[in-house]
Amino acid sequence: MKFNESIFDNEQTRKEFLTTTSSLLISLSALSLLHCSEETPKQPSKNLNWISYTPQKRPTKNVAYSPSRILLKNGIIIDGSGKPPYTGDVMINGTTIEIITPQKIQFTGTTIDCTDKIIAPGFIDAHSHLDWVLSLDGHPELKNPFMEQGITTTVTGNCGYGVAGFKPKSTYLTMIKNVGKGFFSGDSSTQNDNFVKQVAVSLTSMRKYFDYCRNHGIPMNMVNLAGHGTTRMSLRGYESKPLSKDEMKTMLYLLEQAMDEGAYGVSFGLQYEPGIFATNDEIAEICKLVKNKNKIVTCHMKAYSALSATYPLKPFGTPHNIIAINEMLDIAKQTDVRLQLSHLIFVGSKTWKNCPDALAIIDKAIDSGMDVMFDTYAYHCGTSVINVFFPSSFLAKTPQIYEDKVALFKLRAQLELIVALLGFGYNDIQIINANNPELAKYNGKFLKDIAKERGMSQYENFIDFAKKSNGRARVLNHRYSSFQNILDLMKHRASLFMTDATPYSQGAQNPAAFGNYPRFFEIARDYQLLSPQELIRKMTGAIADRFMLKKRGYLKEGYMADITIVDWKNVKDNNTLTETNKRPSGIDYVFINGKKVVDKGKATGVLDAGMVV
Repeated sequence: MKFNESIFDNEQTRKEFLTTTSSLLISLSALSLLHCSEETPKQPSKNLNWISYTPQKRPTKNVAYSPSRILLKNGIIIDGSGKPPYTGDVMINGTTIEIITPQKIQFTGTTIDCTDKIIAPGFIDAHSHLDWVLSLDGHPELKNPFMEQGITTTVTGNCGYGVAGFKPKSTYLTMIKNVGKGFFSGDSSTQNDNFVKQVAVSLTSMRKYFDYCRNHGIPMNMVNLAGHGTTRMSLRGYESKPLSKDEMKTMLYLLEQAMDEGAYGVSFGLQYEPGIFATNDEIAEICKLVKNKNKIVTCHMKAYSALSATYPLKPFGTPHNIIAINEMLDIAKQTDVRLQLSHLIFVGSKTWKNCPDALAIIDKAIDSGMDVMFDTYAYHCGTSVINVFFPSSFLAKTPQIYEDKVALFKLRAQLELIVALLGFGYNDIQIINANNPELAKYNGKFLKDIAKERGMSQYENFIDFAKKSNGRARVLNHRYSSFQNILDLMKHRASLFMTDATPYSQGAQNPAAFGNYPRFFEIARDYQLLSPQELIRKMTGAIADRFMLKKRGYLKEGYMADITIVDWKNVKDNNTLTETNKRPSGIDYVFINGKKVVDKGKATGVLDAGMVV
């Protein structure tokens, strides 16, 4: 779009734009202050001394044959507690762990030799969006990747978007249905339509959704959260005005009902519609409710970059991601709620230097007695929707605002300044699925290359994708933290591990859906970042403790037989920049509630082993 003063409706509009632009341009002087190192640590060789312990003499123990028993023998036991490893045997009987012992079990039934391999609790994904996938009939390609990387339990309903827990007979159910279809990356198959219609629209209560899952069977264990965004959407759609007192009362009732019916807490998506329109008072009222229920709040915060469209662009001001962290910590302190900061990332190379400051703020909160933690993944990239880059003032007027030349001109000035200052641009945004048939041929490509192919400017191409997908084009954003950031986040005392992923039925894939947990192993092992027991605790017992899961996350007698067996010397993420859907190496066997779902690295086809936790 060319600059032309005729685009302004009146002199006042022109003056407002020039004033705003002048303020933004002043911010360019701060560019040098935002500079940070982009060096990546040198790749070390494989550390084969990662696990070391003194073998003990092992007396024998006889156990009678039973067809329901499976022996995992001679493995390296790492039980999820953080205690040092030892050589031992584990006996599965039906759905539970019957015996865990340093003794050698003598048994004539089904046996798996785990010599020189880790026997660990099944991995828990602290943040995913699989509630839109788990009870979908069939589609193993959407489910197997998680089990093949060792995951047995997943926490769902995140970022404010939940499958259930909203107002019955809402006039906005079509909006919620479209959210669900977005998580399938635009898959319009009959099965997908039926699932979204039956589960995400008709079965609006958490109880009915859980019953649906139990009756249909789910591949992994599911821990579900109520989504503030979809609950709010069922009352007001994407309308930006504050909720009325009656609407607020109804929303609190619906969220309370969802928690009473089994939801483990409430998730917020404060960078997405409609969560972006929630006032701090609204957020605080929900946090008070969650606190009273002794549940947890998870939060996709308002900003994850030093500069964003969420807050005013002020020269020399506090980085926006730091403002967002402080806002949520203030609310958590005020309400005394347990707070989980979702997928802590540092978007754009000029944000990377803020990682130590963010972690120091979190440490200070913990030391003051607050109950706050965060989750993280092992990649430099992550998925979102294309409208995540828009300010709330723009989102509030979509889709009509796409025809407003003045608004588009203002947005261009704002976004391109952010691009210049942030170290993040159109060349870092990859289209997973355009969610528009006309644009589907560009799935998997980067916006920079697409713009060149279409003969459009970067901004025009970006807006066209947003407009034609109604803001729901799925994107894979790169430069989501430096490698040093990833190391710092992994080893921090408050970090838990997650994928923030959903495999897609078409288009490009998020590598975290396929290789995230093996990548955690590689990094911890080869960079000597964490001991094996520290690493495994962050993906098992610590997450079970955080979400108050019963009989999960640990290798203990009487606990559910969720178990992952890892060839620790050879575990490897096989994804590359261009191929992001590769099965990992080294995740040899996985059991969910006693059922073998992965055998010698490959899914067995069992898709009903999971439970609603």
